[in-house]
Amino acid sequence: MDTPDPRRPAEVGAALVTLAAERFGGPVDLTAPAEALGAGFDSHIHTATLTGPTLPPAWREPLVVRLLPAVDRMHQARAEAEVQRWCGERGYPVPEILLVLEPDEAFGLPAQVMVRAPGGTVLDALQARPWRAFALVDRLAALHVQLHALALDGWPASSDPMVLVDKRLSLPRRVVDEGGPARLAAALDAVTALVPIAAEGEVVVCHGDFHPLNVVVEGAEAAVIDWTDAGLGPREADVARTLLLFRVAAVAADGRLARVVLRRVGPVLSRRYARTYAGSAPLDERRMRAWEALHAVHGWAQVHTLHAGGFDGATSAEASKVPPGLIDYLSDRVDAALAALI
Repeated sequence: MDTPDPRRPAEVGAALVTLAAERFGGPVDLTAPAEALGAGFDSHIHTATLTGPTLPPAWREPLVVRLLPAVDRMHQARAEAEVQRWCGERGYPVPEILLVLEPDEAFGLPAQVMVRAPGGTVLDALQARPWRAFALVDRLAALHVQLHALALDGWPASSDPMVLVDKRLSLPRRVVDEGGPARLAAALDAVTALVPIAAEGEVVVCHGDFHPLNVVVEGAEAAVIDWTDAGLGPREADVARTLLLFRVAAVAADGRLARVVLRRVGPVLSRRYARTYAGSAPLDERRMRAWEALHAVHGWAQVHTLHAGGFDGATSAEASKVPPGLIDYLSDRVDAALAALI
């Protein structure tokens, strides 16, 4: 079979059917056409449900196929899956990983096949039932506290908190090295000086991108998805990113009304989240400020790269949802964090 176009759900679904039929030795079909779940900044995500007499029970559940955009990203695909499995083995709510595939095995790219978590994202729930916003935010914070309380035995990745720092600064460093804006270069220099503060503190499991789009809920059930940026580091690294993302949540909203509402309530929800989390686990204010600066300069580089066409998995439609003016807001957050640490 020809390599599927990672942007086309029908081709990805057909490749999944072929893979499952060969793997389980029986006829396999789709119960409905595969659908795109959208793309991250650099991945393609599709969902499909299979049917066939030889399929194991997990393979008859709704599935997610996540494709990384380059063949040299196999290490990333494996590392993310190992972290996700590790969390699941310790009772933390994550989707079950079924397969991690080499580029030549099915899709032409590194791929993860996992069971799809039922329900919708917390952001969907916030938009659909805004009167329950505080309860949803408190639930999100409780999941975050639960993650940070996991014992670290058997952690499958690096235990060096500098890895988490480097994940935040690698993109802005690359943008600057490739001739990016001088203003970003100056901010990166200033933020780099905060690394000793950022790397201090008790080490916990950090998701790296914990926000309402990466937590799926249905009734009393929840699942945390997208472990791309996971690592060990101080809890402030994780919480500071969540708080910043609440403040820019309007960027991800569907529709003008939702964006207007979230622009107003995002800061309120951010403050609520901080209070709820801090009620269970203390947060160091200096580390919070340092990590806010690291995350803001990373987000600045993301917006710049997105509009420069530098993310292979992102479409022009997705780029249009992120206004270039967000750079000014993130620049202001960097300045405010730096000023607070003087």
